[in-house]
Amino acid sequence: MQTSWERFRDASVVLAGGGPIKQRLTDAYQNCLRDVRPDELPRDLRSPFVAFLAALQSAPKTGALDAVSASVRKMSEADAAQHSQAIVRIFAGLQDQPQAVNRPATVLRAVSLEDEIPAFLNRA
Repeated sequence: MQTSWERFRDASVVLAGGGPIKQRLTDAYQNCLRDVRPDELPRDLRSPFVAFLAALQSAPKTGALDAVSASVRKMSEADAAQHSQAIVRIFAGLQDQPQAVNRPATVLRAVSLEDEIPAFLNRA
């Protein structure tokens, strides 16, 4: 399972690739960010991500286009660029805490003093 950090990293790589910005934005969302939930992100990054999601779902499904493709198609190039920049800014915000975001907690087992210490640990 990919972490949010990995998903935003992959989306940033897609956005840095070649082709029209609207197509890169659509691909970044559909291939990398579709499964990211706002509550997986740190509190300070949730609002920009929610705004991004709202923009990508602002138009209804039209013919063969899903809501995301229709929404991006209606955007100006400048709007698409701003939303792409938002993805990169969120990724940059995750840089400080990549291991803390969307990772399961480490499970530790408590042992008592009566438990036998494994030989490889008992060489002190």
